[in-house]
Amino acid sequence: MLNLPYLILGIICGTITGLFPGIHPNNIVALSFLILPYFGVNNYVPFLIGLVITHYFINFIPSAFLGVPDDETAVSALPMHKLTLNGNGYEAVVLAGFGSYLGVVFSIIISLFLISILHFDVKAFYCHIKIFIPFILIAFVLYQIFTSKSIWEVLVIFLSGIFGIAVLYCNEAFNITLTAIFTGMFGIPLLINNLKTYKIKNQIITFPNFELKFLKSSFFASVAGFFRIFLPGISGSQLNYILSKILSERDLKNFIVSQGVIILSNEIFSLLAVIFIGTGRSGVAKAIQYLNVNIDLTYTIFYILLASTVSLIVLLKLSKYILIFIRKVNFKILSLFFIVFCTVIIIIGSYNTYLTYHLVVYLTAICIGLLALKSKSNLSNMMNVLIFPTILYFLRE
Repeated sequence: MLNLPYLILGIICGTITGLFPGIHPNNIVALSFLILPYFGVNNYVPFLIGLVITHYFINFIPSAFLGVPDDETAVSALPMHKLTLNGNGYEAVVLAGFGSYLGVVFSIIISLFLISILHFDVKAFYCHIKIFIPFILIAFVLYQIFTSKSIWEVLVIFLSGIFGIAVLYCNEAFNITLTAIFTGMFGIPLLINNLKTYKIKNQIITFPNFELKFLKSSFFASVAGFFRIFLPGISGSQLNYILSKILSERDLKNFIVSQGVIILSNEIFSLLAVIFIGTGRSGVAKAIQYLNVNIDLTYTIFYILLASTVSLIVLLKLSKYILIFIRKVNFKILSLFFIVFCTVIIIIGSYNTYLTYHLVVYLTAICIGLLALKSKSNLSNMMNVLIFPTILYFLRE
């Protein structure tokens, strides 16, 4: 039985949460369990699907217009924000949105083909390849070091990596920990830099030309997203980062499309993995798994496609009005407001989970981010905050 009212309610909630930087879907899912008794299990599942899909679509707005990412959009936020500062913010949102939609479509096709038709054994494949993962990542880090253009980039690589080991490997990590890290590293430094800007440029509200190469990069990015469902310790940002080195970052439009693809494809793969193999890796997938209910594949795919379609339409419409609003306000004051807002989110989110510790993490992340920004280092090198602890994680296995 279709439960469209609850799917629509999830879309509305996802639209609201996606507009505010620093709010992670996993935190919203945890809070939403309070309404489970009132919704019922069968209604709660479409609500969750609508919530998480819409959140990731709409979250491109603060990533592009303000430069404030979450742990999934950290790599794509800076290129999108650059387009905004050049007057092409709407183009950035359109590219990321259509990339995400392509990621949803390709993810469904790939999942049905590999698991339903070829009966691909995900767990067995993971057992065969996991021994090679740390060595691949080590080679990747060495590649970054040897291709660095300055000593500052090397310093950012090692500072980020050591910071990641200290926070994510040697200590217990919470959802707010990742929020503190990524908001501090990628968001606050850009917002501080934005304090020099009184008004942003007039924005050109036009659709970018569609290029066939977008389809090619979307397919390969979807395949990359598939690998994450059986690779513990590998985040969407890490896959985004690695993919950014495989695809040319100089091709900015293609790069933004591919980042949109991998963010949504991972979430779709994780949702479908609950049906196909009984387990998923995202917060929403684990919440559905926890409910221990039989989920109809046809209805689930319908919910996913409908939520994605509505979310894309809302993203394209809403971003126009927000761009007009941002153009009229003092961008310096707006940036200052979100610096305070993001800091308050960290304080509230960590109030019962080691407040002092998370404030130290947050401030340290800001310092590393400012160092990378002021030294004009490649900001994506800060993704080693995840890669270094991941290497240790797999070497320990």
